[in-house]
Amino acid sequence: MAARILIVDDEISITRLICTVLGTDGNQTDVAYTCQNALTLIAGQPYDVIFIDIMLDKAQGGLALLKTAATLSPTSRVVMMTGYPDVATATEAVRCGAFDYLCKPFDSLQISSIARHAIENRRLQLEREQFRANLEAINRSISDAIIMVDQQLHLQHLNDAALQCGYRPDQLGQPIDTLPTGCLGSCRMALAETVRTGQRQELKRIECRGNGSRTRIVSVIATPTTSEDGHRTGAVAVIRDETELDALERQLQQRSRFHTIIGRAPIMQQLFTRIEALADVTSTVLICGESGTGKELVAQALHECGARKQKPFIKLNCSALPEGLLESELFGHVRGAFTGAIKDKMGRFQKAHGGTIFLDEIGDISPALQIRLLRVLQEREIERVGDTTPIKIDVRVIAATHRNLQDKVRRGEFRQDLYYRLNVVRLEVPALRERLEDLPLLVNHFLQQFSHKFNRTCSSLSEDVLSAFRSHSWPGNVRELEHLIEHACILSQSSIISSDALPAEFFTIVKAAPEASISVPHAHPEITIKEALRRSRGNRTEAAKLLGISRRTFYRWLEQQTEP
Repeated sequence: MAARILIVDDEISITRLICTVLGTDGNQTDVAYTCQNALTLIAGQPYDVIFIDIMLDKAQGGLALLKTAATLSPTSRVVMMTGYPDVATATEAVRCGAFDYLCKPFDSLQISSIARHAIENRRLQLEREQFRANLEAINRSISDAIIMVDQQLHLQHLNDAALQCGYRPDQLGQPIDTLPTGCLGSCRMALAETVRTGQRQELKRIECRGNGSRTRIVSVIATPTTSEDGHRTGAVAVIRDETELDALERQLQQRSRFHTIIGRAPIMQQLFTRIEALADVTSTVLICGESGTGKELVAQALHECGARKQKPFIKLNCSALPEGLLESELFGHVRGAFTGAIKDKMGRFQKAHGGTIFLDEIGDISPALQIRLLRVLQEREIERVGDTTPIKIDVRVIAATHRNLQDKVRRGEFRQDLYYRLNVVRLEVPALRERLEDLPLLVNHFLQQFSHKFNRTCSSLSEDVLSAFRSHSWPGNVRELEHLIEHACILSQSSIISSDALPAEFFTIVKAAPEASISVPHAHPEITIKEALRRSRGNRTEAAKLLGISRRTFYRWLEQQTEP
């Protein structure tokens, strides 16, 4: 497309020469002999290039026209012309926005060359501005947050969606690790790692709490940025909000695994939901349940779900240590506090500062320790053994017990005020016999675990072993199941574990189990075989339907129940 060019000069010979040269090159030209005439033309239509003589109207009126033209037509390239070259004048012209400076006399080649360069420069600038405008429109229209940093991790760019992450436009140019976004900083760590290694980083389904807003589930992809010559210039992170997708997936299908906890039973799904709800609550949580149910795994999941997951998770079994040693382990001691205290020692509470401490078997601590623990929960400070200086701590306390603390309170063995402090929120971990439908999941998990550990190929259980597992009351719960599978994987000579690989006493216990303890781990685990037969008036097919199992399985259970 032909360029439109304006020539402003009061010398007719000059304007005629320029028009002839530029017209030959295929451009459209207009001529103005005065500043006022030029302003009228510029205001009426855009020009690609404007040639202006500095000495208009016998004075430097060309410079004034240059300044006005830069305002009226900012995309035009202005070439200043003069027959009296002067460094100061040339400098002022460039400062005011002139593209180039042409000295008279000049020939046709100079005119043609400078015009081509001016036209090409304007075209490139317009393309860059259009590209930038398109990019800004894209940034505004997409819902993904985009954050870009340079090699020094200074914030270079962010879009509107990134405002949800706690960033602000006035923070551009600042180091991202100093910006108070209020979040966990996962995306910043991904950007820093990408800048350091030059490798793409991807974080899937992490929690985001930017700008103090509600918790979101996001995925982050950080990619290195490079210059035209291939040198790394920084990194860009794209943060996608997947909160609704995550919630929808949770509704559409049950989770069979939550962190390291395995379970698909409804009672386990309720437990998973409660753990998520308590993840960011700083209140003390009391986890109750029989031995072997996985109370420590629940405590670990509570810690890893919350904002403290990057901080320490300190565990202590209160029943495993004598009172004197337990006190030192919990609160620490100073040198000389007792015989053998040759140096200061930091306690578990101090080690857990900023994170979580898990006190297992809390019901076994002595009355003296109960008093000290109560003060810690009330004052949020500790005193080391042998020291009277209080130390402030920021620790979330999670306690667990397999004992009935309410009974211990009634018997005077456990302080009531401490019980209330611990029992702010209570989580009940179900026994394995209450979720027998999870047996296949747990069995498969332990088979894979121990097959890998012992380099075996154990893949399943024989029918009689599976039947015995379903009939067992599991007093040792998941831990008992784990030990049985480990024992079987060690002794089994086949990929299918048979009864020969299990301890003989296990089958003795199963056969001795009362009928009432046998329930079917399917649709209605609370219904026994006897109850199903009673409701169906002896019709075994109907009884199987009531239990939600096949008739073949029902007969197998019935035979097992009637064995001597």
